[in-house]
Amino acid sequence: MDLFRLVLITVLSHMAFVSARMTGSLYALANDASTFTVGVILALFSLVPMLISVRAGRWVDAVGAFRPTLTGTLLILVGTLLPWLFSYEAADLAPLLVAATLIGTGLTLAMISVQHIIGERADPARRPAAFSWFALGVSVSGFTGPILSGFLIDAFGHRATFGALVVVALLAVAMVRISRDLMPSRHGTVIPPKPMHPVELFRQTELRHVLIATALVSMCWDLQSLVIPVHGTFIGLSASEIGLVLGSFSLATFVIRSAMPILSRHFTEWQVLVYTMFSAALAFTLFPMFSSGPLLMAIAFLLGLGLGAAHPNIMSLVHSTSPEGRIGEVLGVRLTIIHGNQVVLPLIFGAFGSVLGTAAMFWTMAVLVFSGGVGAVWWRKHKP
Repeated sequence: MDLFRLVLITVLSHMAFVSARMTGSLYALANDASTFTVGVILALFSLVPMLISVRAGRWVDAVGAFRPTLTGTLLILVGTLLPWLFSYEAADLAPLLVAATLIGTGLTLAMISVQHIIGERADPARRPAAFSWFALGVSVSGFTGPILSGFLIDAFGHRATFGALVVVALLAVAMVRISRDLMPSRHGTVIPPKPMHPVELFRQTELRHVLIATALVSMCWDLQSLVIPVHGTFIGLSASEIGLVLGSFSLATFVIRSAMPILSRHFTEWQVLVYTMFSAALAFTLFPMFSSGPLLMAIAFLLGLGLGAAHPNIMSLVHSTSPEGRIGEVLGVRLTIIHGNQVVLPLIFGAFGSVLGTAAMFWTMAVLVFSGGVGAVWWRKHKP
């Protein structure tokens, strides 16, 4: 029951986040915004999180998880309110830009806190299973959020969809209040270890390679969330069809994460990560070749099978390779890398796509992630 409440907080917070990313992108495109403008909106979901993730991890270490989690869900609530209250016609892009910043920051605080609690409360032998449940929750929200948002947009419009997200955010805040007993505050009774400079973490070989894998997986994840709505719009898919493509990706992550307890008995974490990179390279190669909704759903499902397997294995490696007593800092560094990608990549690929089209974005990412897979195989083969 304790883990269920923590996962439910994650599901509600993440659902608001992924739905807002999709709805905000389509809202801007519906009002003739350029691909670069959409890239700016998506980058703002991660700009502040990129800057504060390490400090947020240290804050959780110092004060416990309740205050950061409550603050995060309240920021998500305010962020979903703004586009609902102020129309595009009246306020142009401003509500979407501010909302993206607030929602992204709020999710970062909530995610670091919940991950910290799960890792802290779980028996070390059961930690991979606990993170698998956490990852399954993220898959559920990633699957239901885009699909429900797509149908709501087609039926009621973009602003009404943001109104529905306000309800989701309110439920997240209420769930945090209900679960306060799982998040005891420390009130300075625990002195955290002296912070380690992030650069020092990269000097540890195993952890460095884990963080590099994090960067590549994050790039793949972010590219599909940016380019699929743009590509779908350009080839004439409706909002609900785009939501189904994104939902197929998330459904696949749920399927593969459900199977991870069995797969982990037969494959190491690094073997799964290599599979992730090669399957992502194949999916990105195939995406621009098709314009049929069902075929794009199948390719998105293949991509989800690969990327969905990565998260539980990366989290397991993070906990096993982190310096003792510095899990919060490493989680913060990991999120800094992820959010750094989410800031830079939408801007680069948005500008790139405006000139060369979405196919060039897909194929460039395919080359990068394939190279990462080859590099991972070489490193594991020559590891002392």
